[in-house]
Amino acid sequence: MSKEKKVDQKQASEVVQDEVSADLAALQEEMVRLKTDVEEAHTRYLRTLADFDNFRKRQRDETSRLCDCAREGIISSLLPIVDNFERSVQVAEDKHSYDALVEGVTLTLRQLRDMLEKEGVAPIEAVGQEFNPELHEAMMRVPTDEHPENTIVDELEKGYTLNGKLLRPARVRVAVSE
Repeated sequence: MSKEKKVDQKQASEVVQDEVSADLAALQEEMVRLKTDVEEAHTRYLRTLADFDNFRKRQRDETSRLCDCAREGIISSLLPIVDNFERSVQVAEDKHSYDALVEGVTLTLRQLRDMLEKEGVAPIEAVGQEFNPELHEAMMRVPTDEHPENTIVDELEKGYTLNGKLLRPARVRVAVSE
């Protein structure tokens, strides 16, 4: 081999080595950058996880606080009614009067119904209505010719809705033809 070919091969080899070294250095830089990116992403993930956990705890505390506030509001509304029941009983005991007790209980019941109405509680109309399984629970079937089939003839327990949602179905007796 001639000396010129050896020099050309050596120069070519050095060029290839330089290119490989440059590529290796670039790959190492890329690897360092990717490692940094992964570490940053992992750190962001851990922070997000911690933030979400803190959010859940805050939501749980806020829900508990709201329930406590709602409970306090309802109890505050009930206390005057309890006071009126106690007054009714006291007046009836003092006067030994059944009429005073009935009057006091009637007025207190009206106050309780008004408070429930303000809270969105509404009674379900039942007697004389057609039986609706979404609002009524049939406790008995009564054979009769006085009422049309499937008509509610008696209410055993009043049903209620809360803001349009069924709270408790009315328990009823339903007419069936004899």
